[in-house]
Amino acid sequence: MSIGLRKWIIRLSVFVLIVAGVFIATVGRIDRTPLKEQDFYTRMLAKLDTIQPVAYPSKTLSAAWGKVNITPAYPMPLAGYRPRPTFESVHDSLFVRTIIIDNGSVEAILISADLLIFPPTLKKELEAQLTQPNKPTFFYYSATHTHNGLGGWHPAWAAQFVVGDYHANWIESTARAIAAGISKARINLLPAQAWYWQTDAREYAANRLKPDNPYDGELRGLKFSRADSTHAYLVTFSAHATSISKKSKALSGDYPAALVNQIETNKQNFGMFMAGMVGSHRLNGTTQSEYGRAEEVGKILANRAMNSAVEHKLSAEVKTMHVPIEYGTSQLRLTENYKLRNWLFANALQPLQGELTCLQIGSVMLLGTPCDFSGEIYLTKDLEAEATRYKKQLIITSFNGGYTGYITEDAHYETSLREEVTTMNWVGPYFGDYYAEMIKRIVQK
Repeated sequence: MSIGLRKWIIRLSVFVLIVAGVFIATVGRIDRTPLKEQDFYTRMLAKLDTIQPVAYPSKTLSAAWGKVNITPAYPMPLAGYRPRPTFESVHDSLFVRTIIIDNGSVEAILISADLLIFPPTLKKELEAQLTQPNKPTFFYYSATHTHNGLGGWHPAWAAQFVVGDYHANWIESTARAIAAGISKARINLLPAQAWYWQTDAREYAANRLKPDNPYDGELRGLKFSRADSTHAYLVTFSAHATSISKKSKALSGDYPAALVNQIETNKQNFGMFMAGMVGSHRLNGTTQSEYGRAEEVGKILANRAMNSAVEHKLSAEVKTMHVPIEYGTSQLRLTENYKLRNWLFANALQPLQGELTCLQIGSVMLLGTPCDFSGEIYLTKDLEAEATRYKKQLIITSFNGGYTGYITEDAHYETSLREEVTTMNWVGPYFGDYYAEMIKRIVQK
């Protein structure tokens, strides 16, 4: 063997060893250990056996509400599709909306942002800046999930490839504005009554993973009526806010913005939208495109929400609960059987962490999830029937101030190549069953 050939073989061997080493260090096999044999599942069930809601009985309720414009005066990234470095125009301004309820013993603040998710950085900064009253305060977060809202709110280096360069100044100034808005609203608390309402809108939603599979098409929400004849409508729906082209560089709240604007055409009304169980759902039922689609569906859904035939008056008792979720190692999927290793995922994004937030007003249980939660799970796992069994009305929302990817029906994990169950599933198989089990046990509390 010549010296030249020997050197070439040595170099090739070193290269192969380096490649193999990098592969072993960064890529692992998907863990398909059955759910009930997982340590995190055992820990979670033990936690759910002991955790209890905090109850605040009362016979009276007060409410107030307000909104803060969060549209920046300078260029920032857009979030929701492929990276778009800056917006170039504003089709409609973006807001953070709040509804405050107070039963004398506890204050609950419902907060929804015209953003893709409610950013953990914004949540942390807001709670640090907000002046606390002389009573317990419970925060319930969500977002409209508009795909033409602002980015720039995630500091992790990998996230910035998707939602744009991090803008710490915007986080700080926006938190200050929201905190000021909440303080102003508190001054205007007035006696109020609360109702749960629900109405059918199934023709405006569809299952985007598998069209023939079940999907949630119900509009659900709360109505607060105050002594001064003003009303606030909280609306949830499970269709993604993706009416507008991914090529657009205009800021917009999509159909949720059109929905609340329609509610607020009556000056006595206030509207708030929270993304429901959007994990496998898309908008349906219109031939319009882009902004015409958003306007048409937004107005239809708003009118159905305000004219719901199903209303249930609620008591003033409030119950609250934070339920930290136990996770295994992350499983961001690369191929059918291989994933990104946990250490790299945690450094590129953040370690898996999230909680279920539970706010019960009378018999209505609002349950917030740190993910794109799928309405298909709600149906296949009979979550509504479980709530009815315990004489509760269940409203599940997504994006509660943490984010851990998509949670979809488990059957899709082995059969679908859609990004919802590949790139956007960060937790691995069986988590549809896992979430369903957690939710049922919380409902039973």
